[in-house]
Amino acid sequence: MVQNAWISICGTQDIGSGEPHQLELVTEGSYCYEPGYAKITYEETEVTGLEGVITSFTVEDGCRVTLSRTGKLNSSMTFIRGERHESLYDAGFAVLMVSVKTRSMTVLLNENGGVLDLEYEVEIEHEYCGTNSYHIQIRTN
Repeated sequence: MVQNAWISICGTQDIGSGEPHQLELVTEGSYCYEPGYAKITYEETEVTGLEGVITSFTVEDGCRVTLSRTGKLNSSMTFIRGERHESLYDAGFAVLMVSVKTRSMTVLLNENGGVLDLEYEVEIEHEYCGTNSYHIQIRTN
């Protein structure tokens, strides 16, 4: 069952030079939960620089997360603890090969919301670009 939800996202990007860049966003979105499956969806804003893009985190069996973006850019990244996954990142003006290796993942979700944490390494076109993380809190209305 899809429910309206408040979604709080704290994203951190550490490219290894200087202080990590952190972005926080609190937005309305939707949340669907059933045992073994959850989906968090929201529309990006100008705060994130991705205005008009729809972002979804799909969690399967508490151990596989897929981050999908559609709109002016299109991408799908898969996260499984300890594994590396490659995908295409279509920014409209260029298509890039992106690899992610999941360092850690915490999934504490139920029918009322919960927490999703991800930390992963990023390579673009086989060049290491740093570490990203997400801390996402979901609260259904």
